Amino acid sequence: MAGMDSVPREILQAAYERKPLYVLKVPFLYGLWAATGYAIWATRDSAWAIPVGIAGSLMIMLLMRGVGAVAHDSVHGTVFKSKTASYWLGLLCWAPTGMAFTIYSNYHLHHHRITNTYPDVDNFVVTDYTKNPTLAKLLTFAVYLFAYPIYFLFQMFRYTKRLTPWKKIRMNLELAAWWGLVFAASWYLPLKVMFFLYWLPFIIGSVVTSMTSMIEHFEMEEGPDEYSSRTYGTKSYALNFLWNNVTFHNEHHKYPGIPWYNLRSFHEAALPYYDERIKARVYENFLPVVWMLYKRIFQIDVAKIEAKYAKIDRAAERAKQMSLQGIEPVSDSLTAEPVNA
Repeated sequence: MAGMDSVPREILQAAYERKPLYVLKVPFLYGLWAATGYAIWATRDSAWAIPVGIAGSLMIMLLMRGVGAVAHDSVHGTVFKSKTASYWLGLLCWAPTGMAFTIYSNYHLHHHRITNTYPDVDNFVVTDYTKNPTLAKLLTFAVYLFAYPIYFLFQMFRYTKRLTPWKKIRMNLELAAWWGLVFAASWYLPLKVMFFLYWLPFIIGSVVTSMTSMIEHFEMEEGPDEYSSRTYGTKSYALNFLWNNVTFHNEHHKYPGIPWYNLRSFHEAALPYYDERIKARVYENFLPVVWMLYKRIFQIDVAKIEAKYAKIDRAAERAKQMSLQGIEPVSDSLTAEPVNA
């Protein structure tokens, strides 16, 4: 059998098991953030202020991505059975990204429904913006080097149209609450402290987000979920501890109901049963994949991209796909029969 279809049932059953104790990792990660912030504060007037600040900013960036991974699981319903509890935990963990959790939830479940199709946000189609070969390469490189969050922000305007009136209000309340808190902190805290505590991690995070978005879906095809994304950093244990296994992206797309804390164990148990095409897209590290794909960006063939979408009406295709509902979060009770959403 192709893809992941040969993975034994008992491996899937174990992967879908919920372990509520892992939710305690959220206060642990925020505790590390607080401790890092204290170190930045305590050394603000010393000769160590800049090196401690830079090191602290790098750690905070990693922690922001880690709690964001828990928010991502809250979208899929794998953290709590209660939708209300899932919302509040997701909001708590997603707020540092500066994006409203409500619109992210709508976008992300829809992304799973239309992965790598023309209208998928994660499928950056450069010929929508330029057909000049040189500019196309430079623009794609910029998006996947640092500008993906900017591109993503503008794509979210079409997702606001999918929200109910109440959810639009909730989205704006989420944004007002978080950014109000950030600017209040920026007013009361010393500039150098707030810069290292949030603004620099936010900037670095934009670069890392651009890189990981490229790794996950750049030049991946439509079709079965097990072929739509890459898994990477499988030997980067410290990174995955802080990032809560977000690098096991292929496993997540195939089985979005597997909680973050089971993704590594599932990958290691299931890998021998993957077909060779999937195994070839599993990478042990992070940066080597980034360099590989940056090289591929400068080999982009605009004519091939145009040919790929030549037979579709782009506006009609976008309208059609945007009318679809996203996948459903996992049910309130995870049964022994996992469902591939």
